[in-house]
Amino acid sequence: MITFADLRNARPAQWQTAAEDWLSLSKHALQAAEDVRGQGSRPLAENWTDAVGQQAAADLKDIADRLEAGADLMRGVTMVLDGLASAMEYAQRTLNHALELAELHHITVDQDGNTSTQGDGVTTEKLVHLNDVSDLIKEALRQAREADALAEPQLRTLMGETYESDPAKALDDAQTAASHTQMEILSRSIPDGTDPQVVRDWWAGLTPQQQHELMRAEPVRIANLNGIPTDVELDLRGRDGKYDRVRQVQWALDHWDDTSIDKLDNNCTNFASESLRQGGVKEKPDTGWGPGWSDDSWGRDDDADSGWLDERTDWSKSWGAAENLQNFILQNGGYEVPASQAMPGDLVFYEQSGDNEHIEKGNTHHAAVVTAVTPDGDVKYTQHTTSRQNVSLDGRLPATEKAEGEQKIRIVRVSPGWY
Repeated sequence: MITFADLRNARPAQWQTAAEDWLSLSKHALQAAEDVRGQGSRPLAENWTDAVGQQAAADLKDIADRLEAGADLMRGVTMVLDGLASAMEYAQRTLNHALELAELHHITVDQDGNTSTQGDGVTTEKLVHLNDVSDLIKEALRQAREADALAEPQLRTLMGETYESDPAKALDDAQTAASHTQMEILSRSIPDGTDPQVVRDWWAGLTPQQQHELMRAEPVRIANLNGIPTDVELDLRGRDGKYDRVRQVQWALDHWDDTSIDKLDNNCTNFASESLRQGGVKEKPDTGWGPGWSDDSWGRDDDADSGWLDERTDWSKSWGAAENLQNFILQNGGYEVPASQAMPGDLVFYEQSGDNEHIEKGNTHHAAVVTAVTPDGDVKYTQHTTSRQNVSLDGRLPATEKAEGEQKIRIVRVSPGWY
């Protein structure tokens, strides 16, 4: 169990360095897999067609698959270490802030983290300060211990999957689990809110950069935290009051695998649009004549259903098609932002830029909702078709491009200009 002394002497930067090293290894393994396929297995399969050649091609394919699976596993290790490093930085900063408050109010903290007052006379004010410091120390230790308890078994699990040869399993199971562990570690870096004073002291002790990181990583937790400054909640929900980004993200996270809302053949954009609707974005009414929706509208009927006729009369064209939604948003107040500036509530669009016999170059064919951005800048998204929650954009993109060709990723911020 992590002690007071352990946390004071911890070196979170070393975990961050380790995470960067694992990420570098992951990238090298992925490049090696691509090299083996491009220069080995594919040419052999095409040009050496007898049984020996086909076996050689199969062996090289197996090597490439193992390298790709290893890259996904190492990316998972990176995520867990990144989460652990950030959590320990926050916990250590909270502990140091408690010690700063102790010095300010003449409170003694011993080597085990126990507190006592200095000087003669114990006043009510001194007891209040003593309790505040003691509670903040306990909060810092809780954060560190829970982060450690989450990271250790996940890292052991990843170690046990070293021999995984199926890239799909490594990506969909192992890396996804690591991504979720990373998010849970960050979530546990936030007080539970039962004591608003602990929340106030904790938040005041974080650096502005750490506050910004947690707002991007856990917007729902932060915005609903009892004791958090009103300005912080307002920044997260949206200062223009046009819709509630926190409510949008909460809905997306809660309904990531809710198939009852899947009314169309492909529901990725339907899910993105519905998240906006649930966040309070008002529809842009149809201005045309007759049944259906005009091109410059966004919305759906309350009883929208599936079927050939329903899809043409119950839904706007911008509701359920990725390119139409992207263009509608950009033409009605929204704007593109770099991935480094992504915020929860933004939308991710995939535009085809490589060869694909089924998708025309330049076509935007997929949409998802940004539901978190980790302190190291990893964009996490949630989507339908296929349903996924808080998975890594960078971590999954290589597999997407392997299957569908090169993609141009566009992060779009919604800013309704029609009301």
